[in-house]
Amino acid sequence: MTNHRIKLTKHAIERYAQRDITKEQIKQVINNPIETIHDNVRKNYKSFALIEKPPFIGQPYLLVIHDGKFNTVVTVITVMWTDKGGLRANGFSKL
Repeated sequence: MTNHRIKLTKHAIERYAQRDITKEQIKQVINNPIETIHDNVRKNYKSFALIEKPPFIGQPYLLVIHDGKFNTVVTVITVMWTDKGGLRANGFSKL
């Protein structure tokens, strides 16, 4: 498992607080994602992981939108809970 330094934008801080997401869960996704893809339109990255004991039974996956600077600090843009359908809609294939 890689251990990246994580920086949160103001938007990400607001969303993780609203959506019952912890910083540890965000770190889990960034440091050990199931899959990471590049969004060519928005020029950022999307990563997800299955979270143990999510607050929403039907949405066990945490999706993290971030920049791609994996060699130094990863800046998290936003975070959200989702299900397999939401992951497919975002372009993921490793479900």
